[in-house]
Amino acid sequence: MEEEGKKSKLLVVIFWLSALGCFAFGYYNTVLGLRTFKAFSSNDLGSWFLALIPLVMVFGGYLASVQGRRKMLYIYLAGEILFFVFNLTYLYPQYLGRTLVHEETKALKDSVSVYQGKLDKIASKGDSYSLAKLQRLREFQSNLLTEIKDRNGFGQYATEQLKNFNELAGTSYTPERYVGKTSEERQKYYNDWKEKTDVGIRNFIVQLNGNDKSAEKLVTAKYEVDDIVSTYSQPLEIILEDNSDVSIEHEAVANNPQIALLKELTTKLDKVANDVNSVKQPAPFNLIVTGKETIAFPKTQKLGTFEHTIISVKERLNKLDTWGVIIICFFFDLLGPFLFYFYLRNEDDYEYGSDEGAFDRPWWKRLFGID
Repeated sequence: MEEEGKKSKLLVVIFWLSALGCFAFGYYNTVLGLRTFKAFSSNDLGSWFLALIPLVMVFGGYLASVQGRRKMLYIYLAGEILFFVFNLTYLYPQYLGRTLVHEETKALKDSVSVYQGKLDKIASKGDSYSLAKLQRLREFQSNLLTEIKDRNGFGQYATEQLKNFNELAGTSYTPERYVGKTSEERQKYYNDWKEKTDVGIRNFIVQLNGNDKSAEKLVTAKYEVDDIVSTYSQPLEIILEDNSDVSIEHEAVANNPQIALLKELTTKLDKVANDVNSVKQPAPFNLIVTGKETIAFPKTQKLGTFEHTIISVKERLNKLDTWGVIIICFFFDLLGPFLFYFYLRNEDDYEYGSDEGAFDRPWWKRLFGID
């Protein structure tokens, strides 16, 4: 049996190897976390060099404190804090990149629905009867266009929908029987009828609001939102269904088509909001990008950067997946090696708080607790 008070050489070796493994983990992920800073105009070489600074602080401080200089723990802890921050900078977006893209996509999808509903109410002057008529017009238009698209022309149902549309909008459109022979001609036929019915709904809204510039601006905004719904609904659904990893490499993020689409959609929604707010008081819409944010929406356009990680972690502290990444970084960068220290340190070399007598024995004896 091992004598009381003597350390197990096997445990000393295991704990040292474990601590070194944690240091290697911290160093490598710090290198990756520093890449976006492009130190010395290089993504790779600069980050490898900069990461050596906390590595020296961590390893040197840890080694010295275990061997007897307990005040060196402060240097070790300072290095570990740097490891923790830059490990988080890399591991957080690496693990949660797809989740963050999904969350912003869902937020924009909800915004589109809110904009469409509010504009319908504004266009109808908030009158429930007018709003119901406007919604019915939109329904007739949708049914008509779906029939044209699916059946390439006017059947009995499409003719009935057009008749209902004419009666409600005050238009006098008549069905066309020729739909074209080629797919291009059929698409043009569909587009022509969409434009016609759009004009009918636009005129209906102008009549409700008075034939002035304000009404025209509201109509334009409404059709911009309708166009947004038509253009972006399916792409947003595709993003939400996509579970592939999102690369956090700077160039990959800058050229990511999904993030570019979110940015484009944000710009269009804010344009609609500005147009409507300029003619309606109090302003019915809040801008998505206000100019006050450190990172403009969508924040994923800065995915993988130090500032994005810090801001996102702060905003998502109520999420378990955020805490999962924090706990991993905290254990490997701070808690694990610090716990090993309490077994590896040499209690007999000096009294606590004093460096006197700390280096009376050779370093290799102090390292492995050999008398």
